[in-house]
Amino acid sequence: MRKQNSGFTLAEVLVATVIGIISIAAAFASYGYFNKSYKSISQKANINNTARESLSILTKELRNAGYVDPNYLANSPENRTERTVRMDFISVSSKRFGGKYGQSDYLQLWYSNSAKESHYIVYMLQKYQNSNDYYLAKYATLNRHQPGGGKMYMRNELFIPYVEDFQVILKDKEGKILVPVCNSGCGSVEDSQGKGTVVNTKYGQLTKGQANVDLVHTAEIYLTLRSPKEVYAKAKPTKIINGESPHGSNINIPADKYHRETFFVSVHTRNL
Repeated sequence: MRKQNSGFTLAEVLVATVIGIISIAAAFASYGYFNKSYKSISQKANINNTARESLSILTKELRNAGYVDPNYLANSPENRTERTVRMDFISVSSKRFGGKYGQSDYLQLWYSNSAKESHYIVYMLQKYQNSNDYYLAKYATLNRHQPGGGKMYMRNELFIPYVEDFQVILKDKEGKILVPVCNSGCGSVEDSQGKGTVVNTKYGQLTKGQANVDLVHTAEIYLTLRSPKEVYAKAKPTKIINGESPHGSNINIPADKYHRETFFVSVHTRNL
C-alpha cells in the first residue's frame, strides 16, 4: 500500500508568496495614505481650533475696549481726563509691522476695569526667530500712562501661530469704513489719510485720527492662518483677499503645499 504525503506543491507556495507580498504592500500603502490623511486633517482641525479660541479672546477684548470704570478718572494713578482716555480706546495702523507680505495691521485697545487699573493691549505680527514665518504677538501693559510707564505683564506673547494676514477694519453706525482711527503708533498710511488734520469735537479740538475713535461702532477682523507643515501633494498658488478694496489686503502667494484658511468675525464695540 502506498503512503500519501501531505504538504504544498511548489506552485502553491509561489502563489501564496505572491499573495502575501501583495497583501503586505497593500497594507503599507493603505497605512501611508491614511497616515498622511490623518496628519492633513489634524493640521486643518488644529487651525480651526486655534482660530476659534483666539478670536473668542480677541472678541471679548474688543467689546471691553473703551470701558471706563465709573471711579477710574477720580482715583486712577494715571491722572487722566475723559478727553485723553477717549483718544486711546482703539487704534489701527494699516500695514505697520505688516508681516511676510507687508499687508497686516497693528491693533491697539484700551479699557479700565477698576478704579485703579487700566489695560493697554497691542496685537501685531512678529517674526519667528531664524524663520521667514510670522505669528500674532500680544503685548499688555497695566496703567501705561502713569509715571514710569506702567507695568508690562505680557511682552511678545505668542497669541496665534503661523499667521499669514491680520486685518482690522473699523466701521461707524452706517457701516462706513472709518480711516484713520489712530492716536499713537500711527504709520505712513494714517499720515496719508489726514491723521493730523485738526477737527472740532464735543471734547474740544482733536486730530482726525483721534476724533474717529468716538465714531467706531463695529470692528471686523480677518485672520488668515497657515498650516505648520505641508499638507498637499502638489503645490498650488494662493490668493488672499481680506476686507474691502482699497482697505484690507490683496495677497498673491506663490505655489506651495501649505494649507491656508481665513476666519472672519464682526464685533460690536459696545463701549465706544
